[in-house]
Amino acid sequence: MTTNKSAIPWFGFALVIIGAALLLTKLHVIDVKFSTIFWAVVSMFGLVAAARGFAANYRWKIFWGTLWFLYGLFFFLRTSDIADIRGHIFIPASFLIFGVAFFMMYSNDVREWFFLIPAVVLGGAGAIFILADLDYVSYWEVYDTVRMYWPIVLIVFGLGFIFRRKNSQPPHNVVS
Repeated sequence: MTTNKSAIPWFGFALVIIGAALLLTKLHVIDVKFSTIFWAVVSMFGLVAAARGFAANYRWKIFWGTLWFLYGLFFFLRTSDIADIRGHIFIPASFLIFGVAFFMMYSNDVREWFFLIPAVVLGGAGAIFILADLDYVSYWEVYDTVRMYWPIVLIVFGLGFIFRRKNSQPPHNVVS
């Protein structure tokens, strides 16, 4: 009987890294906050999970691994002093992160084109709202445009479901 367990004890490595970083902080060798270490480890786990999903051709592992990696990276950058990321950008960043996760599932198997729909919609919305937050585009113009044209999202999702169902039906066998 074979098990499907990883050959590398990732959880053990994470505990060693976190413990060593906390000990070095207590000894005043390094000056790092626990949250910074935690989010870096979460990001690494997500990256490993996404890579394993690509290797095993398992799309949901790719999706969740990408989410863990990007959220870990977001919070790592926010808790460290590397970048100035304000808290109110969390929602637009979440749209962008989910868009990237759907795009990663599409990039695993390009025949599953329907993953491009949420990737473009969510990723595009997140990117536009982040650009508005950074004052590259006017927030009110973005708000008015979204308020006016949001039903297009429903139309695109509906078309995606229609064509996905149509293409995924098995062919009818004709016996003569």
